[in-house]
Amino acid sequence: MLEAILNSTKSGQVDTNTNGPFHITARAINKEWFSISMDDVWNTFENHLFFLKNAFDFEIHAFVLMNNHYHLLVSTPKINISDGMAYFQREVSRELNRKGNRINRTFAGRYFKCNLKKYHYFLNCYKYVYQNPVRAGLVAKCEHYPFSSLHGLLGFSQQNIPMSEDDLLFNGSVSNHLNWLNTPPDDGDLESMRNALKKGVLKFRKDPITRKDNRLESKLL
Repeated sequence: MLEAILNSTKSGQVDTNTNGPFHITARAINKEWFSISMDDVWNTFENHLFFLKNAFDFEIHAFVLMNNHYHLLVSTPKINISDGMAYFQREVSRELNRKGNRINRTFAGRYFKCNLKKYHYFLNCYKYVYQNPVRAGLVAKCEHYPFSSLHGLLGFSQQNIPMSEDDLLFNGSVSNHLNWLNTPPDDGDLESMRNALKKGVLKFRKDPITRKDNRLESKLL
């Protein structure tokens, strides 16, 4: 499914009117999600991701909720990312404000999206997203983090997020896949990934000295 979506994208197209996949993130205006528990915050996101799938036909590939931001990997077959995300950010904010008895904005600004134009880029972003809790020192392994779609996909918790079929996780050895997810990337590669995701369309910087392509153009994290 995902490879078909990518293959249908016009070569060289870089505007927002594509169907992805996209890496999307947004950060809370405060350092924490108010005074409510992460369980409550997670339930709020679950409910609105469910609606995002069913009302806007978003294909949800991965979701990780951290204590003051989230990471979302989605494709939008109907090319409606702006409408879907406007709903999502607005309604999540309203519900978190209501639960936390707050009136201020929830998010520090508009969500940021990065278009992943190649399947290889998606693979690296997929690992980058699921490794966030490990890099933050919250868990030892990606699959142990409870506020991640990976946790539910593996049956460690019951989740209401309607996930797109994960061909990476279940097409072959699950243990080998998890070993790859849990292998720490090189610090230089990690920094390259962070910088590339700051762009509207993912693009790795070339080596400033040799002008050769970044190794992540063809290698995995």
